[in-house]
Amino acid sequence: MTRRRRWRRRRAADPPSATAALDPRVRAQLEHHLARGAPSGWFDAAYRLCRDEGVGLPWLHAAPHPYLLDWLAQPLTTPPGPRAVVVGCGLGDDAQAVAEAGYEVTAFDVAPTAVTWAAERAPAVARWRTADLLALPEDLQGAFDLVVEVHTVPWLPGVVRDAAMAAVGGLARAGGVVVAITLLAGQQADLTTDQGPPWPQAPSELATYRTAELVRVALEHPGPAAGPVFEARLTFQRPHGTPPRGGGLPLAPAPHT
Repeated sequence: MTRRRRWRRRRAADPPSATAALDPRVRAQLEHHLARGAPSGWFDAAYRLCRDEGVGLPWLHAAPHPYLLDWLAQPLTTPPGPRAVVVGCGLGDDAQAVAEAGYEVTAFDVAPTAVTWAAERAPAVARWRTADLLALPEDLQGAFDLVVEVHTVPWLPGVVRDAAMAAVGGLARAGGVVVAITLLAGQQADLTTDQGPPWPQAPSELATYRTAELVRVALEHPGPAAGPVFEARLTFQRPHGTPPRGGGLPLAPAPHT
C-alpha cells in the first residue's frame, strides 16, 4: 500500500516524454545504421549531433530518472554489495545518482562521444567505459551487485532486444539485483502502430529476463490510466549461488501497482 501511494506522487515529477519525436538528422542516422545491420551504431552519431550542433535527444533530461531515485531511496530488495553498473549511461545523470547512493559505479555506453562527455561532466563519479551491451567484455559479465538499465532496451529494434535483456541480466553476480525502467504497451495495437523509436515493449517480452536466471521481485507501473504506452519499473534478483548463465527460472508472480 505504501509503495502504491508513493508511485502516484512520483508521477508528477516525471521527466518529459521519452516518446518525443527524433530530429530528422538523428532519424537519418538511425535508418542508415539499421539498414547496415548495426542497430546500436547510430547512438554515437546522435551524440555528436547533440554536442556539435545542439540537436536535442529525447532521452536526455539533465537529471536522474525519478523512478530510479525512488528505488535508491527505498530499495525493494538489497543488493549483496557495493559494485554497481549503469547500462547505456548516456551523459551520466543516472550514474551520478547511483554513486551518491553509496555504490562504486561502472558506467558504460556504446557511444564513445557520450562516455567522453559524461567523464568530462563528472570524472570522479564512475569508472566510465565504452562498451556494447550486445557484445559485452568478459570482465563485466556476472560482476555486479546492482545493475541499472534505464530506457536502453526500448531504443533498440525488436530483432536484438532479447539479446539485450539477456545481457543486462548477465551483468548481475549471484544475489545481484537488476533495476530496469522501460516503456510498456497496454495493447497489441499500440505495438504495431507506434513508429518509434522508442519502441514500447509487450509485457510478454519481459519473460526474456529469465534466460539470465533472474527472479522477478516486482513489476510496477501506473496502469491504464497513464495511457496506451506507459513507463514501468522492474526489479529482478539472481538467487544466491546461481551463476549468470543457464537455462533460467520462471518469473515470480508480481502484482501490478
